[in-house]
Amino acid sequence: MPLLCPVCLEDKDGPLALPGCRLHHTQLVKPPVVVGAPPVDDHDALKKKKNAPSHTTTQVPPFRTDDATGLSYASPCCIPTSWTPLSLLKRRKVNYNTDIFTFALPEGNSKLMLPVCGCLLMRAPDCEHGGGDAVRPYTPVSSSNFENGFEIMLKLYEEWGDKRHLHSYCPPGAVSNHVFGLKVGDSVDFKHIAANVKIPYYHTDGSPPGFKGVNRLTLIAVGVGIAPMIQVLHEVLDNNEDDTTEVVLLYGNRTVDDILMADLLNRWERDYASRFRVIHHIGSRYQNVLMHFDDCPKDCGKPCKRRKFPDPVNFDQIPVEKRERGWISEETIAKHGFPADDPTHRVMVCGLPNVYRTICGPRGTKDLAPGSALANLGFTKEQVVKF
Repeated sequence: MPLLCPVCLEDKDGPLALPGCRLHHTQLVKPPVVVGAPPVDDHDALKKKKNAPSHTTTQVPPFRTDDATGLSYASPCCIPTSWTPLSLLKRRKVNYNTDIFTFALPEGNSKLMLPVCGCLLMRAPDCEHGGGDAVRPYTPVSSSNFENGFEIMLKLYEEWGDKRHLHSYCPPGAVSNHVFGLKVGDSVDFKHIAANVKIPYYHTDGSPPGFKGVNRLTLIAVGVGIAPMIQVLHEVLDNNEDDTTEVVLLYGNRTVDDILMADLLNRWERDYASRFRVIHHIGSRYQNVLMHFDDCPKDCGKPCKRRKFPDPVNFDQIPVEKRERGWISEETIAKHGFPADDPTHRVMVCGLPNVYRTICGPRGTKDLAPGSALANLGFTKEQVVKF
């Protein structure tokens, strides 16, 4: 069994190991073991385990400990590994159901210092479906240079469907509904643990800035899953002029109005046209339902394989070369993404559970699911990062 670095949680000799971490892989521990614990995003499993005995874990040594306060930190991030209340400073609207919330930093800090790619855990007390506190991971969309706070983008997930038909029912977002109900000055609990750093971006050890051994990135995001990609793009494009990584973003939304951070994405495309492009995928499941038939060769009015769906509203606002109709698929990844046989290519994925199942397999495992889009295209699990 390989030994893991307590900072980047990777095999010290593995492809994702962080050479620039301050411990330089000198303090190594065996992988943390969680006996019987379901993945954090497997809500059904969490419900089943609700009354089970407490899980036992092997603790990862802290990145640092503050002798004055006794608080432990998992990385350079100024938010400790224990729950810390942070005040809401302001909020601004992104679109009809998404806002960006700016939170204060712990006292005495001017920058968040969260590693890229890293996220934070947010807790909403007594808000989990079925009881208990709701905890979800969120990636700030503010740049690492952002001062005196950090920004979290949240979409308000409202209840939809019929509870009598669980396959088509979604409860309201537990944490998003809690945060949308806050007023400026109210506080929310945050913490940051070592497992919240997925793949480290390093540029502090004298090596060229970027992800280790990576020259190309295909980013696959759906909806508010754009957040970790924004974090990556801040660093790859704006914050390090020596980074030459080529990036293509496949961004899926139900409607054109659902596209988030459009102005920022457009600005990056203009400023870094030689190495960054976005392909918007607009559509939803209802397009899989037969709505009408078009161009029937026999004009018989009967169902046939040749059918045409209406374009989404405002679809023509997106240039033809930058758009696809429908969901991100194996075909569009092959068409627009970088090839699987490039050893310097990595794919990053973020979205709702169905996105992971279709594209790469469940978020809670590093393996690629057989039959998933990326597996079919010849990618290996070492090439894929699931946020």
